[in-house]
Amino acid sequence: MNARRLGFIIAFVACVGLGYWLARSAVPEVAQKPAAPIEHKQPTKQADFESFPKTKAAPRNSNAGGDRAARESGALEGERVLIFKDAAGMARFLERAAGKLRIISRLDALRALRVGFADLADLERLLDGSENESFIFPVAIPGLPEGGVQAGAVALGGGVLEWLGIDGDRGTWGKGVIVAVLDTGVSTHEAFRGQIRSLELVAMPENLADWNGHGTAVASLIAGDDGLTPGVAPGAEIFSIRVADDAGNSNSFVLAEGIVKAVDAGAQVINISMGSFGDSAIMRDAIAYADKRGVLLIAAVGNNGIDRVAYPAAYVSVIAVGAVDARGEHLDFSNSGSAVDLAAPGYGVNAAWSDNEAARVSGTSFSTPIVSGAVAALMSQKNISARQAYNLLSANLNDSGAPGNDKALGGGMPDVGRALQIDEPGIYDAAVASQRVLSADASNPNGQVEVVVQNRGTEMLVNTAVKVSVGGMSTTSNLSTLAPNAIATLRVPVHQDWNGATGGLRIESSAQISGGIVDIKPSNDRRIEIHGQAPSN
Repeated sequence: MNARRLGFIIAFVACVGLGYWLARSAVPEVAQKPAAPIEHKQPTKQADFESFPKTKAAPRNSNAGGDRAARESGALEGERVLIFKDAAGMARFLERAAGKLRIISRLDALRALRVGFADLADLERLLDGSENESFIFPVAIPGLPEGGVQAGAVALGGGVLEWLGIDGDRGTWGKGVIVAVLDTGVSTHEAFRGQIRSLELVAMPENLADWNGHGTAVASLIAGDDGLTPGVAPGAEIFSIRVADDAGNSNSFVLAEGIVKAVDAGAQVINISMGSFGDSAIMRDAIAYADKRGVLLIAAVGNNGIDRVAYPAAYVSVIAVGAVDARGEHLDFSNSGSAVDLAAPGYGVNAAWSDNEAARVSGTSFSTPIVSGAVAALMSQKNISARQAYNLLSANLNDSGAPGNDKALGGGMPDVGRALQIDEPGIYDAAVASQRVLSADASNPNGQVEVVVQNRGTEMLVNTAVKVSVGGMSTTSNLSTLAPNAIATLRVPVHQDWNGATGGLRIESSAQISGGIVDIKPSNDRRIEIHGQAPSN
């Protein structure tokens, strides 16, 4: 790491436009470590949380003429997108508008214009009703959410490959796959093999020392190839499209333009670690443009800690990625909702940064490229399309949290190793997927412990013994059969009032395959957790 300082430094990147720090020194302490810590060199800086701004008034355009409708919608004032039915209609409008409006940008593939005006009436006089007029919304790379991360969350560090079930040589993973990263741009870095193409839709900073490393971090989790900041698919080609400035600001028109440029350049996967709460017509059209051409979009759900998924992740055809810690626990800042598809590590993850440095990053921005890299890897290794690769990954998710599909984690967490081995017979893997304390009710005044066991192998499990110990009292159950990928849920009552008890409530669960069969991954056979306070109703 010749250009990376070995000392641990804290880098502050001021995102003045949104009023947040992308990098902060106030990083929550990691309360506990994985049972088998993974040894890595320490990254040289910490780039911390992000959160998409809720839809709010954009900075006023000084000559916007009081664009109240845009202001109340949280859109950019003094600007609109016009989408035309055909090229001829667009040409006629341009003739009428010559010298009367600012034509800021055009996107011919979508028959769209971005126009600016001093007075809304100037625009309205030029419209003939055949065009679709819509707002342009601010889009941003995320900032620090209130509350940060919950106590007890475990940082991943450089363990992304092991977490995904990856071992062995992955040098060719992603070869032949183009992944577009729509972000702040990707800088030259020793973590990459040089397989970076770049396009700037937003001007670069005059001083490259001011370059926001967010895009570089995202790209490294897809295609990084060194021990400190490993990516999932180092053979993939990264097509970097700079759609945000170094304060993290962009808008829905520029992001839509980036999507179209990526599709036209041959990208098969598009990673969007940005978001907005403005539902944009031009964004919907750009996503439809990509979807029609078989390009898979993968986007972050947002870090506001609310029950709402940001756009573009909220659109149906976009893969929406939430965040978990190293133990697979949902992170409080990660947005929830029915649109969430899956979740990947998003706390304390090693990644590359600008100026050839490394960072420990947190947020759904960094969960997202882990999924993009996994898709690229499966595409090359299985010789399948992006959508087929995602479907394969999605069909073999590791359950966590609430049993089955839920609003926090979607279908679960990616396991590339499982997806690659799906056709291999003779794999036995009984996993304790999660254990939770449920609220007290009339039948269970002290609450219950819910344990989820999953068959992560390729063979039927027969007579699997599940032992659950709650506060020192043990119960053993037998799962007669459990099909591959299926889950079983057990609930055990808590027999003592443990609210405020010294040391909390200790819960230990284990799954044991019968008949002397060897479990391929004994590390997931057991979970031990201490719950510090009783659940509230």
